[in-house]
Amino acid sequence: MLNKLTKKIAPIGLMAVVLIAGVASPVHAAVVKQGAACAKSGAKAKAGKNSYVCQKNPTTTSAKLVWITTDCTTAAKTYTATKKDSDNFSAEQAAAIVKMTASVASWKNVVVLLDQKKAALETNLYPLWTDPTTKQMVKAIGITSAIAQLTTKVADITAKRDNAVKQAASTTVSATDKANWTKAATGYATSVTTYQRNLDNLIKIGPKIDTDRARAASQIITMQTQLDASSTAQAELVSQVTAGAKAALNYRNVACKAGI
Repeated sequence: MLNKLTKKIAPIGLMAVVLIAGVASPVHAAVVKQGAACAKSGAKAKAGKNSYVCQKNPTTTSAKLVWITTDCTTAAKTYTATKKDSDNFSAEQAAAIVKMTASVASWKNVVVLLDQKKAALETNLYPLWTDPTTKQMVKAIGITSAIAQLTTKVADITAKRDNAVKQAASTTVSATDKANWTKAATGYATSVTTYQRNLDNLIKIGPKIDTDRARAASQIITMQTQLDASSTAQAELVSQVTAGAKAALNYRNVACKAGI
């Protein structure tokens, strides 16, 4: 009786063992696959052709430890480095454009200031000389008037200097008069030099402003051309670098896909 019962139970027991064995193998295989939970950070495993490491999934913010393929970790590192380079490059290019734009704006401001300075030449008050009788400063409104008055003054003193030189050279004057005329000629000559210097300085102001303005305008054209070219080129480069980062992200997502 016992033997008969044993014979009946044995196949059932064997079937149960087979079923348990059949179930255990898939469960064990399910443990070591990408996205499956694992217990020890840094633990390594191998299943089929894939090598795994136990760590946080780089594609999520979850702190849960899961099995990740080495391809996934490599792709994640590549994406992180590529994204960092892309962000840095984009920031550097944006900063360069901002700097160039600011430079163009600065030169435009220079042009505005020079135009204002040129316009003010005809409204400024210019001190010319002190009147020997009234002891008051003779002034002119506007640079054109100042130049005209100084030109007249230089011509007048030059004539007096020439006359004094002529009188000092005359053979009909006494030694005392000769000395006085010579001294007067020297004084007039000094005055001519002083007034001529002041006149020359006034004459140079307008052309100097024009030269500076032309240089500033040229700088604006040059820098604006560079800015336009840089903006176009950098936009393309930034697009290419950004596309590279997106491609690295896509590769990471594929490499880190659960179930591998």
